[in-house]
Amino acid sequence: MTRTPQRILIIRRRAVGDCLVSMDVARAVRQEWPAARISFVVDRPALDVVRGSGFVDDVVVYDRRDYAEGPPWRKARRTLQWISSLRAARPDIVLDLLATPQTALWTAATGAAVRVGPRSRGRTWAYTRVVEPESGVKFAGERFLDWVRALGIDPGPWRPHAPASAIAAGATGDLNLPDGAFVILNPAATWPSKAWPADSFAELARQLASRFVVRLAWGPGEESLRDEIVERASGAVEPLPATSLAELGAWIGRAALMVTTDSGPKHLAVAMGTPTLTLFGSTDPRGWQPPGAPHRWLTHPVSCHPCDLVTCPVPGHPCLDALT
Repeated sequence: MTRTPQRILIIRRRAVGDCLVSMDVARAVRQEWPAARISFVVDRPALDVVRGSGFVDDVVVYDRRDYAEGPPWRKARRTLQWISSLRAARPDIVLDLLATPQTALWTAATGAAVRVGPRSRGRTWAYTRVVEPESGVKFAGERFLDWVRALGIDPGPWRPHAPASAIAAGATGDLNLPDGAFVILNPAATWPSKAWPADSFAELARQLASRFVVRLAWGPGEESLRDEIVERASGAVEPLPATSLAELGAWIGRAALMVTTDSGPKHLAVAMGTPTLTLFGSTDPRGWQPPGAPHRWLTHPVSCHPCDLVTCPVPGHPCLDALT
C-alpha cells in the first residue's frame, strides 16, 4: 500500500464461533498498523467476543431484527441508514470476511480504496483485491488470514484469542466451581446435521462420572434438550447455571476437557485454552478443527461425509448417530 491506513473496517457477521476464529485477523491488522482505528461489524450475540479485545477500537453491532421487522418501506429505510453509517465512517480498508451478497454490497458502498473479499460468483465486483479459492481445505482461521495476506502482510500462523469478558468473569471468583477436575459436555447444534443424540450424551456422562465431575452446557432455547440429557443420565451430570457468553467462557476455561459438537462453545473452548474433543457431523474437520494438540475430533466414517448440509438426507444420520 502507498500510504498508511487511518481507518479499517472488518466485517464478520453471524455466528459466535465464526467471530472467534476471525479475531486473529484483527490481531494481525493491529500489529501491522498500531495507530489505525479498527472497527469490527458483528451480530449482537457475538458482541462480547470482540469487545475489550485490545485489537478493535469500535464494535459495530448489526441487529438483524431491526432490518427484518416492520413494513417494507421501514426496512428499506433502515437498511439505507445502515449503509450510510458505514460509508460515513470513511474506511481506507474493508475486509469482508463473510462475503455474502449483502456484505459485498456494504463493502462496495463504503467507497474504501481497498476492499478485500473472496472470488465468488456475483460478489467479486465489490472488491479491489480478491482472495483466490484454495486448492484444498484448510482451517477457517488460517483461511481468514488470507484476507490479511492480500494486503501484502505476513500475519504469521493463526492463534486463538480468549474474550476479555470471559477472562474477567473467571477472575471474579463467583462461579461456584465444583471441587476437582470437571468435564463439560456441549450438545448444542445450530444445524440438525451437527447434533449428536441426547441418549449418546447421557451415556457418555454416565461413563465419565466415575472419574470426573460432569457438567452440561446449555443456552437459551435449549432447555428441553438440557432436561432430557439430565434425566436420561440418571444423576451423572448437572447442568451449568444460566450463563452469559462471558460466564460460559469462564466455566469452560476452568474445565479439564470439553466434549462438544461443532459449534460456538467449541470455538470458545479453543479460545480459552481448554482441550476439546469435537464430534463432527456434516461439517468438514479440516475447515473447522484447529490444528494440533490439545484438540481432537471424531466422526463415524461414511462416504458422504462431509456434506455441509443443514439436515442429513441419509436415514439414521450415520456420521454422528452411529458414533458410540
